[in-house]
Amino acid sequence: MASLRYNIRTDWLFYLLVLGYGYLVLNMTAQLWFGEGVNVFASYSNASDPAEMIVDANKVYWSKTCFLFGTILLMALNFDFRAAAGIGATFWSVSLITIFGTSPTLIAVAVLGTALVAQQVWRKSMFV
Repeated sequence: MASLRYNIRTDWLFYLLVLGYGYLVLNMTAQLWFGEGVNVFASYSNASDPAEMIVDANKVYWSKTCFLFGTILLMALNFDFRAAAGIGATFWSVSLITIFGTSPTLIAVAVLGTALVAQQVWRKSMFV
């Protein structure tokens, strides 16, 4: 039977990251397939012409790709999954803040990712 990998009482920061990311994906999916569509890049970019929007879309795609690859790479280097997810989430949010400026979502993810990494450092469990 499937169960949670970590104790929810001690690892609630990790599960908050999972739930938040899950909400974003489900909301985006519902809008894409059952709503009026969704322009993910418009939430970051205020580009006025299609060519600028493509450039901004590539920047968002680059950030998300680095998030995924970085998380996988850190796991391959024996980082604890919670630490790898925290580092990846922090990179993703800070890179987009640097490129496009702040938003409530990006600030929340930066704080949550940093707190998750700090928690693993404090526990002395950055590595498996």
